[in-house]
Amino acid sequence: MKYSLCADIMFVAVGERGPIWPDTDKLIEAMQFAKDNGLTGIEMFGLEERDLDLLAAKNQELGIEIRACVSGGAVWLGDPAKTEALVEAFCASVPKAKQAGCSKLIFNAECYDKTISREEVLAVMEKQLKLIAPVAEKEGVTVLVEPLTGGFFLSSAEAFGLIKAVDSSNVKLLYDIFHFQNIEGKILTTIKENLDLIGDIHGAGAPMRAELTVGELNYEFILNSLIEMGYEGNFCLEFFTFENRAEKVAASCSILPR
Repeated sequence: MKYSLCADIMFVAVGERGPIWPDTDKLIEAMQFAKDNGLTGIEMFGLEERDLDLLAAKNQELGIEIRACVSGGAVWLGDPAKTEALVEAFCASVPKAKQAGCSKLIFNAECYDKTISREEVLAVMEKQLKLIAPVAEKEGVTVLVEPLTGGFFLSSAEAFGLIKAVDSSNVKLLYDIFHFQNIEGKILTTIKENLDLIGDIHGAGAPMRAELTVGELNYEFILNSLIEMGYEGNFCLEFFTFENRAEKVAASCSILPR
């Protein structure tokens, strides 16, 4: 298994007007921070207003991969009025992601159409993903659909059903343990039954989105179980560290099976 951290979540600050998301310099700091903690990658949010060539250079210099980023148009998954814009945004994001050395792009459906039925939203999502899947296959990138706490998906069965319906090896689910613990629980059973449909896994202490050693989940047991299942993909630490970042990350890394 490979380990990474989410640079944007880990290095976000809070200003008078809300979150202050990391710039390129902070992302590079996150890459060095990951390396210092024995991790081999980072994930990040958007690609805009970031020096992608510099990130790619630091990727090579530090040996820290950028394993996933958020695609342009990610929030429009499930909005029929935004299908054309979503496809265009994804197609524009692919070369930028590859420029930064990243091959996985995330969609999270934050702005799905709430005026139509759930069945209709799922049909829209399937249509949109089937439109971008051939692009992903041609370009050698993977699309990751990420269900969120309080978002559209009410169960893993619904989310994995969508991935099965799209039927592309380049469209997978991003299984966020923190979010799915809030949505339904049954973490290890669900992962084991759907391992081939998972393209990335995130983790944070639940229910408060803290470090892995805090909360109701036993991550040492979970991670060892993932290895026993044969999961060889990425596991990303995605929790907030507004203070005591070094201590929280060190504590989380101390339980990662190596």
